[in-house]
Amino acid sequence: MSQEINSTNQNPAGDLLVVENLTTTFQTARGALPAVGGVSFRLGANEILGVVGESGSGKTVLSRTIMGLQPRTNVEVGGSVLLDGHQIVGATDEDLRDIWGTKVAMIFQDPMTSLNPVTKIGKQIGESLQVRLGMNKAEAKARVIELLTLVGIPSPEERYDAYPTQLSGGMRQRVMIAIALACNPTLLLADEPTTGLDVTIQAQILNLLDELQLKMKMSVILVTHDLGVVATRTDRIIVMYAGRIVEMGTTKEVFRNHKMPYTRALLESTPRVSNPSHTRLQTIPGRPPNLLKLTEGCAFAPRCSRATEKCSQERPTLEPTGVDGHYFACWNPLEDQAAPVSIQTGTIKEIGEDNVRG
Repeated sequence: MSQEINSTNQNPAGDLLVVENLTTTFQTARGALPAVGGVSFRLGANEILGVVGESGSGKTVLSRTIMGLQPRTNVEVGGSVLLDGHQIVGATDEDLRDIWGTKVAMIFQDPMTSLNPVTKIGKQIGESLQVRLGMNKAEAKARVIELLTLVGIPSPEERYDAYPTQLSGGMRQRVMIAIALACNPTLLLADEPTTGLDVTIQAQILNLLDELQLKMKMSVILVTHDLGVVATRTDRIIVMYAGRIVEMGTTKEVFRNHKMPYTRALLESTPRVSNPSHTRLQTIPGRPPNLLKLTEGCAFAPRCSRATEKCSQERPTLEPTGVDGHYFACWNPLEDQAAPVSIQTGTIKEIGEDNVRG
């Protein structure tokens, strides 16, 4: 079922990315697995969109489908992904190579598995500059050193000849950012860019992405399970569950006036700095659904305290709240809101709303 929304006025400056009824289905030995089930949204120029949800909610599959990185076998992709006039769904490998790097680029979750451990980082960054932009070796090296400086790697001339195993986790992630930005893309997909990093380095990487987005005037899709990451760094938020959008809107609206119980559950399971030491974290009861056995009802119903018989029998569609751009999919939406929360990276605390972006 499509999640059609009326987004005519969401991005008056023009849409860089238009996703319509996007589906990604994996054909497995146990049957069809709908990892993305009819997702629609728009992204404006210079806009930052957060995509949040638990592991298995479809965030990474969605971002890879937008990028055109899904395998060519045992995968069916439907719908439309229009990026700056380029149709991604159904595009040939040659068509995709024309836009990878220059129009769209991705920062992957784990830099250690994404980087070639036996190739110097200078060569790995410079390869796209020579292939995509036609630079010679000397020009590419100069640009690589410039990029290493841009992403905050100390002694870039020395690091040019380093191997990934000689760098810390934070510096490897900075190398991944340099690779993604080498050809000046208009859209950057950041898939859990701080996975495996400690809190201090995480903040440094996220601040770096903020600075580079402003400097390079990119649109960014920031994929994460952490609502604390997206609160102060995104213009809008999409909340995903079981491969579908269950709530979307401006960052401030989603935090202040969320309607979907799943959104509330994600917020409540985030650590709060105001809580006493050793406070037990709240968890969402139950388990994420088996996508091979989805029913016609709401996928979150078995874990939801507000679920009724209708929730298990009929799947809700995205409905407008009355606030421009704010949609939710729930038969029993929240009406009473919790105390206002403000988000800091990785934590929530009860203070004013000024820190929440949007």
